[in-house]
Amino acid sequence: MSESEPVDPDEFEALPSSEIEVSLRVGFGMTGSFPMRLADLFFTDRGLYVAEYEYLTPLFGLGAGKHRREAAAMERIYEVHGVDEVLLQADTVIWHAYDDIERVTLHDGGRFGRPRLGVYPTTGTSHAYRLHDRDGETGSLAADLKDALVDPDIEFEQAQGLGYQPRESFARFFH
Repeated sequence: MSESEPVDPDEFEALPSSEIEVSLRVGFGMTGSFPMRLADLFFTDRGLYVAEYEYLTPLFGLGAGKHRREAAAMERIYEVHGVDEVLLQADTVIWHAYDDIERVTLHDGGRFGRPRLGVYPTTGTSHAYRLHDRDGETGSLAADLKDALVDPDIEFEQAQGLGYQPRESFARFFH
């Protein structure tokens, strides 16, 4: 079967399902710490799931286009098998109940950067991901995020610029 042929999910055997209802998927995110990691974020009725996968280095990962191939492969897994299989395939899964999230930020990346999505829990370390499939367009994502954040106590912040925060980055690097 070629990559461009549609796949019928009914062709696969019935697998157990967590019945997670995804209201918003933000794919092709990348951490900025070394080694870099790809990530997909799933805003659901239960909370936020972050599936981190694939270690990348600047030379052999980014330079060789591995990040695009791996992100496309994970998107395909999501389309065919759903969120359960993405969570199984991920190297690390981070989960936050909505009452554990203090705020979510979305920076447009400015003139030269990529958009940045930050998640700030009330306890533990923050998470930040550069979004590689957005190319500076964050208006519709901001509206979708506001709708997906079902807890009205979560602060949502949309801003311009890179959103680089040295103190946070330093803390994440050594966590």
